[in-house]
Amino acid sequence: MTATKLLSPCLLIFLVSFLSQRTHAVGNAILQVVSDSGMPSTDKYCVQYNNQYQSLPNTQDKASPLNLKDLSDIEGCDLNEYKGHQIVSQHTLVAVTRGNCSFTQKALVAQAASARAVLVVNYENSSFAPVPGGNKTEFGALNITLAVIAWNDFQTIIRSGGQVRASLYAPPRPLWDANMIFIIFGSTLLVIFGGAWAAYSEELAVKQRLALARSRSNNANAEQNEEEEGLPITVCGVLIWFAFICGTILLLYFFYDYMVYVFIALFCFVGAHSLYRCLLPLWKRIMPINYDIPLNRLPCFKSKANLGSLILLMPCLTLGIFWAVERHASYAWVLQDILGACFCVHLIQNLRLPSLKIISILLVMLLIYDVFFVFITPLLTSDGESVMVSVATGGNGASKESLPMVFLIPLFGDSLLYLCRERSYSLLGFGDVIIPGLLVAYNAVCDVRLRRGGRYCYGGLYFIVAVVGYLVGMAVCMVSLMLMESGQPALLYLVPCTLVPTVLIGLCRQELGLIFRGHSRITFDSLDSAESQVGARGVQDRGREDDDEENEMLAET
Repeated sequence: MTATKLLSPCLLIFLVSFLSQRTHAVGNAILQVVSDSGMPSTDKYCVQYNNQYQSLPNTQDKASPLNLKDLSDIEGCDLNEYKGHQIVSQHTLVAVTRGNCSFTQKALVAQAASARAVLVVNYENSSFAPVPGGNKTEFGALNITLAVIAWNDFQTIIRSGGQVRASLYAPPRPLWDANMIFIIFGSTLLVIFGGAWAAYSEELAVKQRLALARSRSNNANAEQNEEEEGLPITVCGVLIWFAFICGTILLLYFFYDYMVYVFIALFCFVGAHSLYRCLLPLWKRIMPINYDIPLNRLPCFKSKANLGSLILLMPCLTLGIFWAVERHASYAWVLQDILGACFCVHLIQNLRLPSLKIISILLVMLLIYDVFFVFITPLLTSDGESVMVSVATGGNGASKESLPMVFLIPLFGDSLLYLCRERSYSLLGFGDVIIPGLLVAYNAVCDVRLRRGGRYCYGGLYFIVAVVGYLVGMAVCMVSLMLMESGQPALLYLVPCTLVPTVLIGLCRQELGLIFRGHSRITFDSLDSAESQVGARGVQDRGREDDDEENEMLAET
């Protein structure tokens, strides 16, 4: 248990460096191409355009077919570059490479060369296409369509050979997908399970302490029980955590190609360990093997290992390694979600912070962190893209790997715009489950202690309020995602919806001071009085036994 608690802060740092991962849908369009080489073929590709200043037809039937002319060997920043590349028809889509000038400058030059539209091919080492930037004045001078395509997609088009005709259109974006329901209720179930498990563990710990009081056990056992209290984390410790978190995401931003493999390896073993810890209580009931392997039989073990636990550990570790090997397979998302769910539940149940004060500071700081790296960093980066989105999409890295710290939920819709997603999944960061889940688990533990202390006889008030708040916050986040059509930092909605109701209930019940200082102070006096009552009942029982003996002696006399 001690090793697990020491590892938990490291796991939190490992986790929250990657909180919100939701991809943009603004500016997505479809490039439908038809090649007449050999057997005619029709393919669709995702492109980006600036829908703030330009508009496209919403169906392929309304879009005018254009002849695609490959000029990707030039940058198209000057009209002289078009010399020797005659555009014979105004119904021509010109493809030029990105670089050396702005997107709108390339479009103005293509317009002067009598092109109908311009397709900018992105850099070779980039796996996605950015939305072409510019202001209202620049786009106001354009009479042609400007779009950007990923380098890999364009290479696939030109390899088909022959004459290629292309149509640009932007299908209406679906407001919602049915998998949002699974995101809302699935994440809430994980929070409920983690919090309920924390409450159950606390109930057992309190019963154990009362049992120790009845048996008048030695202080060593009592000290062992005290280990179940919250982690000794201070405000200074939270600030150190926050510094590590910010440093981690900056390392990912600047050294993504290297750090991504560190995270994959960590998730492989941490996910396997979490799966093992979640299955262990059930496994002990199914396979109650009490045999401990002697120390001289297992190297690198400082204590005896239980044979039953080792039998369970092997398949869990195998599953984690299998995911790492097959992480690019079509079915890998199932394994990743299973390991991620166990990781979230295990951390919520195990990482018990000592007070509402520490939790509040942590939640507020991570809320600021989430908003800053999603909304503020685009104003500071050279390409105008947020650090969080860059890390989520892999940036300009050549590894083509993605970080595994998300739940992958398949999309159920059939919109053509789903081509514009790197994967056909919705993403939910683990941090959006665990960070609010820490507050839910804390409230569940407080409910147990308040009930044991006799403050109220019904159970789960703070726990229920926090769970309902989480459900409402996640639903509001999804609604905002649909209405604003852009990635949303989930903690912006989850933190107020869980923390504010907890504080209000505490004020109404005049218990805010107790839960703010820490659940360890809620019922110590009550437990001590219960222990005194146990001792008093023992004295009374012994007194009654003495009286009975005296009465028997008098009767015999």
